[in-house]
Amino acid sequence: MTTVATAPAPRQPRHIHIESGALKLDYQASAEQAQNVADELAQGSPELVVTVDDDVSEDLPPLPCSRLWE
Repeated sequence: MTTVATAPAPRQPRHIHIESGALKLDYQASAEQAQNVADELAQGSPELVVTVDDDVSEDLPPLPCSRLWE
């Protein structure tokens, strides 16, 4: 019997937008990372507006310290 290893499915990047007054930040992150950040910010900083969507463009920078949110 032959076992074939399959590569993990690539992570679908998500767009995370963080806004508070004049501060507007846009990043790309994995779905898990984006949701974890959104959940944490909603609990700890209710003045922030955080949205996660599929509007990802290649020029969006990656979420800083993204591995912390896995």
